[in-house]
Amino acid sequence: MKKRLIAGALCAVLLLAAGCRQESPPASSGTPAGSSASSDAPADGSTDGTAGFTDPASSTLPDSSTPGSAAPGKTTWPKTPAGSGSVTTATTAGTGKKTPVAVEKVLKPLTASDDAQFWGNPDRGFRSNISGVGVHTIAEQKDMAAYCKELVMKAIGQNKNYPGDDTMVMQNYFYLYAYNNGDISARGLEGIKTFLRVQAEMGIKSQPRFCYMTSMPDPDHEASQETMLRHIDQLAPVIKEMKDTIQAFPICFIGAWGEWHSDGLKYPIDKKVICKAVMEKLVIPNGLYGLIRLPEYKNLMKGETWYNRLGIENDAVFGKVPYGYGNADGGTGGLEDGTDQWLQLIKEAAYTPQDGEIYWNSWFPENDAWVDGKRCVLQFSEHRFSTLSIMHSYLDWGRKETSEIGKWKKIAMTEDWLKKNGVLYDANWFKDKNGKVVSRNLFEFVRDHLGYRIVGQSLKITGDSKPSAPIQVAMSLQNRGFAAAFNLESGFAILDSQNKVVSTVKCGNPAAWYNRNPDNYSDTKQLTHTLSAKMKLPGRAGRYKLAFYLKNSLNRYARVSIDAAVVNGYHILHEFDVA
Repeated sequence: MKKRLIAGALCAVLLLAAGCRQESPPASSGTPAGSSASSDAPADGSTDGTAGFTDPASSTLPDSSTPGSAAPGKTTWPKTPAGSGSVTTATTAGTGKKTPVAVEKVLKPLTASDDAQFWGNPDRGFRSNISGVGVHTIAEQKDMAAYCKELVMKAIGQNKNYPGDDTMVMQNYFYLYAYNNGDISARGLEGIKTFLRVQAEMGIKSQPRFCYMTSMPDPDHEASQETMLRHIDQLAPVIKEMKDTIQAFPICFIGAWGEWHSDGLKYPIDKKVICKAVMEKLVIPNGLYGLIRLPEYKNLMKGETWYNRLGIENDAVFGKVPYGYGNADGGTGGLEDGTDQWLQLIKEAAYTPQDGEIYWNSWFPENDAWVDGKRCVLQFSEHRFSTLSIMHSYLDWGRKETSEIGKWKKIAMTEDWLKKNGVLYDANWFKDKNGKVVSRNLFEFVRDHLGYRIVGQSLKITGDSKPSAPIQVAMSLQNRGFAAAFNLESGFAILDSQNKVVSTVKCGNPAAWYNRNPDNYSDTKQLTHTLSAKMKLPGRAGRYKLAFYLKNSLNRYARVSIDAAVVNGYHILHEFDVA
């Protein structure tokens, strides 16, 4: 994978931010919007597209850290802005003209010519996979950090010759079977932290799978329920410390590879007890989302207050097809088109990250089967996928072009097909920088629309350009990706002429930036979200920039589809003079 890690040192000079309000579509009473730990969405039932401003006297101020700096009590991770890096916009300084702060304009989107700028966007897209990480093996290493880095680099290295295959999320199997007869050792717990830390320092989030059984069946490695619960207790302080490194938390532990099947060979396991323990000790206290294998298992948790923070990790993706393949369900667990589980997921998928993987390439010729890429697109859209394994059916083959996913590169993707099938998309993705229509393929579409794809729409700033004057900022945007922008923070900032951050305001709830009605998938209307904030201009005269940012908990910045200069992850929306 070709990494573009750009470290930008941002100096917070003065916090001059007030409140923020986001207008988002109201959710149904049964499925609350704002599935993240905190929400900036209005509680007044206002609808999309209506700009509003909070009273700074009654609003919650953001913390004093600027984007790129760690909040109090949090681990500082390297800043890795996505996009074009440190670029300074042109100014009118020296012309004698003063540009006012007040402005109203349409934001120009990026196009197919700019694909590469999105490939490093965090908490979305293709994910890699590191299998067979025995925690005891990490613990045995003299230099645990070096060993962990070698494992991560090996996984990254598989992508090095294929630009666009970049992954910002990795699924990690942490096998605990060496500790089946007792506690995880102190060295083992430190090894888990080391692995997550090393991965995070490279800008990559984890989906950690804690499990015991390495095959199907595997009675020798099966753990008792008592052992699982003890290990969950031991992991609680580890996950609390490393929560910022986690994209979503699979509810594993049980069965082969933690997939909740082939269990009960030696010990009876109550799936509800294990899920409840993981959610209440590892997931919910840390503001994370859980991933569970099937809606059938999620239903065991109905009535729990955190039910809507459980997404699905579909380990047998076949696309929108009934009955699986051949005479068997192919391990789908009944999650097939038209089934109750499929329809349930359509209704619930908008509120949490959704993940999945196709089978290993070798499985398909052995079973005279294949994957229909276009039917997969329909599933990714209906079930609002945030991430998809790029290891299964792609990297595992060695010959990418002949792999199941690699074949998608030879299948054309057209606007007509997307419109006909009710799949929302970014129309500018089909155009180059000159507005000419370009040919696109199915692989590219999946790569660029997994998770979020935020497209700026308009900007309006009102107020006087006087020192310390209040201004009101409103920006509208749309999400053209399959899923909301989970785990991300958004806001506005004012930068000085040296691109130092003067003030910032946290604004918006990216976890509620749905592309379409979250409660009714059949409603194909593209939603618009409006972020509104009141800010205070700097007290010193000079030229300044108003910017927008979108970042994750590792301070990695996302590229948004706005044709604007990007300075250390900040999208420059408008330059103006304070007179």
